[in-house]
Amino acid sequence: MKARHAALGAFALALGVAPPALAKPQWNAGLESGVCGASGRLGFEGLGFCNAVHGDVLFLRESGKNVGLGPSLRVGTARFDDLRLDAGVSLLLPVFQSFPLVLEAGPHLRNFHEPGVFASAFFGLRSFNHYGHYDMTAGISVIAERSFVTGTPSALWVTARIDGSWIALPFVFAYNALR
Repeated sequence: MKARHAALGAFALALGVAPPALAKPQWNAGLESGVCGASGRLGFEGLGFCNAVHGDVLFLRESGKNVGLGPSLRVGTARFDDLRLDAGVSLLLPVFQSFPLVLEAGPHLRNFHEPGVFASAFFGLRSFNHYGHYDMTAGISVIAERSFVTGTPSALWVTARIDGSWIALPFVFAYNALR
């Protein structure tokens, strides 16, 4: 009985002494626009203009020096010939405090019925927002998509990622000017 009370007391003391978890989810949304090559093999054949909307949520970070992990989603098109969906996991590695390397990988789906896998690497500005949950982002992404369906083109993308808030800024200014 005394051992049970001692264990309960130690547990209560640990709860009172333990520091609060400061990690908060940080999310981002933006546009990826650049050049891609699509072919039966991975490579730059049939170069074209490629665009995607990208978003992710990173957990486990308390500052710009911490590693982050979370889900990501990309919806885009290669040369306006198809619709591509990439849903995976993002891993943020803090190379420099505001310039991390973000690696992503997961399943890929082309035109809703042609499965595959994707992997990407992003390097650029990815601030840590100490006052909110939205991170600003701008940089370069390299994305490889491999399809498992015979005859379905895989793709290699090189894009610039532009933060969604920067795209919305002219509309915010126009709205405020009209008010």
